Amino acid sequence: MENNYENFLQEYNLFQANREILRNRIFDNFENEIELERLQRIFYEYQNLDVKIRLAFGIREIRLNNFFVSDKENDLKLCHLLYYKLADLWFAYETYIKFYTETVGASKNKIEWIDSIIHLNYAQSIEISHSLELIQEKLSEIYSIQAKRELLIEYLNYSLENSIHGQRRRLIEIIEKVENSQFNLTNNEILTIIYAVRNNFVHNGETTVVPEIFGYQNKVELLKILYPYLAVFTLKISNLTFARV
Repeated sequence: MENNYENFLQEYNLFQANREILRNRIFDNFENEIELERLQRIFYEYQNLDVKIRLAFGIREIRLNNFFVSDKENDLKLCHLLYYKLADLWFAYETYIKFYTETVGASKNKIEWIDSIIHLNYAQSIEISHSLELIQEKLSEIYSIQAKRELLIEYLNYSLENSIHGQRRRLIEIIEKVENSQFNLTNNEILTIIYAVRNNFVHNGETTVVPEIFGYQNKVELLKILYPYLAVFTLKISNLTFARV
């Protein structure tokens, strides 16, 4: 699945190569106690990030015990799979935030940082800017149809009920844009939607068929454009941050 995403393989291969580079730097600084300790702390977070990323990418199928529940097929099966992959990849993304903090020595907001002036080198990278263009095009294509747009708005309003603080404010702004058929969403707005879907699934009991207001056909359609974005995004920001180690 992931291998077919544009820019994925080059970023994933670089991400894996960085781990070996970091190992070598630790070895080369074995007698430099201060630098060694710094690199070991960074390596610990990078290793956690690596494990979580590979787990998310590695899930290919969810097999069910038919004694408890019948097998899912086609889009229903894919929807079920993408929920778990998106949730696991978001956990990896949250670990990236820890890796960034350890590497740079500064913390940042989990979502809004990406479009801030200080981080323009991330948002303006070819891979992230292209991923954003692709997702904007797909949102515009799918939700230019009024009936589909109304269903998305209803789902975003459902997500709004379970949100607080900055997440709630951003969702309100996104809903207003969608109502006006404006799909030029920013990176942080795409992350806001991903975070809402993840929270609905992880914390609010959402499944492929619950809530009924946004059926699994609509959910899988949305997940199929959100997950590739997050996959390339997480790899690219990790590689850009690694350059600062």
